Amino acid sequence: MPKKRQALVEFEDILGACNAVNYAADNQIYIAGHPAFVNYSTSQKISRPGDSDDSRGVNNVLLFTILNPIYSITTDVLYTICNPCGPVQRIVIFRKNGVQAMVEFDSVQSAQRAKASLNGADIYSGCCTLKIEYAKPTRLNVFKNDQDTWDYTNPNLSGQGSQCMFDGTPSFRTVLTHC
Repeated sequence: MPKKRQALVEFEDILGACNAVNYAADNQIYIAGHPAFVNYSTSQKISRPGDSDDSRGVNNVLLFTILNPIYSITTDVLYTICNPCGPVQRIVIFRKNGVQAMVEFDSVQSAQRAKASLNGADIYSGCCTLKIEYAKPTRLNVFKNDQDTWDYTNPNLSGQGSQCMFDGTPSFRTVLTHC
């Protein structure tokens, strides 16, 4: 709604929205140097073009967007940070526009734990920040096991195999291994 000079912000839950409105009631909020007015919308959810009502529903597959990916992101990296939240079934990494990945968990509950624990966290200190959403597919198709795709339910798929090599990448932040 840029022409109306308005914007909508969707929170994970009603408590987040209440906190934002209450904070803005006592504190002036500025956006790009201009004062902003914060209030509740009549809409419960933001509708996006191309989204169906169930496309953002809870799912066992998560879409990871890795922001500021200055270190290599591989299936090993994602498995290491995701598996403590619940058994990982498959991982597929996309490198077309930045770095994104889909991670399939054994259950919706495992995916919910991973999203709650990892969303907004850094894989490495100060970079490789995770933005996590529920994906549309409920199952990923993997044809080979390598650094970009891996099926943990079928370790015999042809590929290089999982290799742990030190390439100068720093250690993972331990905060990400606790779900």
